[in-house]
Amino acid sequence: MKAKNELYSLKTVIRTKNLDVSKRFYTELLELEIVQEYNDGDGARGCILRVGDENSNAMIELSEINKHHYYYQASFSRVLDNDKIDVQIRTKNIAYWATRLTEKWAVKGPILRPWGSHYLYLRDPDGMQIIIYQEKVKRDV
Repeated sequence: MKAKNELYSLKTVIRTKNLDVSKRFYTELLELEIVQEYNDGDGARGCILRVGDENSNAMIELSEINKHHYYYQASFSRVLDNDKIDVQIRTKNIAYWATRLTEKWAVKGPILRPWGSHYLYLRDPDGMQIIIYQEKVKRDV
């Protein structure tokens, strides 16, 4: 039996300079589902997106915070200038994503990595690297 204090889900928050543009990217292009939207009325608004089906505990929160909000930082309004962090999303069908994304967005790949997985590289509207990957297919011998 697992301990009651186990960590069991993950939500990654992405501060975006333009919520509407980012929301379109993640929902229309990457097909993520909005499970909640918010506006605190004080300069912060956003949405929470589910990665995977309704049983998934993997979430991405898009958050736009304007310069009048107490939590604002100037970096929230800039495009990312490095790849210190990226978001990687696993799929079972890299061919689907390669075809879908190549028609609509700048992508690189899919590229076969040395460990056998295929990686498809793209950037969100704020310049964050997004990797969609398919793990090496295991074959029965």
